[in-house]
Amino acid sequence: MYRSSLPRSITAKLDGVKTYMRMRRVPNHLQVKVIKWFDYLWLTQKCSDEERAVSCLPDKLKAEIAINVHLDTLKRVEIFQNTEAGFLCELVLKLRPVLFSPGDFICRKGEVGKEMYIVNRGRLQVVADNGKTVMASLKAGSYFGEISILNMGTAGKAL
Repeated sequence: MYRSSLPRSITAKLDGVKTYMRMRRVPNHLQVKVIKWFDYLWLTQKCSDEERAVSCLPDKLKAEIAINVHLDTLKRVEIFQNTEAGFLCELVLKLRPVLFSPGDFICRKGEVGKEMYIVNRGRLQVVADNGKTVMASLKAGSYFGEISILNMGTAGKAL
């Protein structure tokens, strides 16, 4: 990523993080990982923070925007395809978008799930305990952690 292509606000954040990592003697391999994260974030989201972008709006407008932006994501999810529209609108308001870097582990075998995840964009791989053998691939519209809804876990997240 060329620094000149990053907005000034992102460059300032990156510079601050780099300074911190140097001061704290963070290993080079970890510094590279952090810098790649900024590159990845910029390429995939253009660093937009959805919550902050609409934080100044009244709740009703925020809700309308959320429904407009995320309802199609829920409609692609098999378990929600025959669900009442009103329920989907309520569920949309509970979604919280999250972004993961390539190579991140979202959850591990044996962990108690507290959230449902819906893949909105990109791909996820389900890997064996060795971290290498791919057991399944998930794409847009795929989901996991749905048992957490039945266990009264927290609301889902869109990926």
